[in-house]
Amino acid sequence: MAETAKKKYSLFSKIETREDAMKAIKDNAGGFFAVAVIQGLIGAFLAPALIIDAVLIAVAAFIMRQWNSRVAAWALLLMSGLILATTVGNRLGMTSQGGGNIFLAALMVWISIRSVKATILVNQRTATPSSAVPTPRVYGRS
Repeated sequence: MAETAKKKYSLFSKIETREDAMKAIKDNAGGFFAVAVIQGLIGAFLAPALIIDAVLIAVAAFIMRQWNSRVAAWALLLMSGLILATTVGNRLGMTSQGGGNIFLAALMVWISIRSVKATILVNQRTATPSSAVPTPRVYGRS
């Protein structure tokens, strides 16, 4: 009885197959949902402006997970990049807004980059059939 080895998924594993990409999209969306919940709770008690960020992240994560949307993945990357820039600015004393956890902000950027890669892999078209590819001409032969 041959058993197939289950491939473990991690934040640093390669996304090589469509199945890897589907798993990455599902897991990454779950991570963004967790971030949205945390930001929503912080927004409800400390900074109401964070509620808007939480809603945007949750909606984009839902769309990415439901329809494997590249646009939603790119939107999450853009939001994550802005959150990282704001957090770095806050830590450097350049702004008074934004969080203080650079690690979490950088992790969000990393996950969103993987999400973009995964959605591109899932949505790419299959190769054209060989009958559609013209055969090359060889000159000088009869």
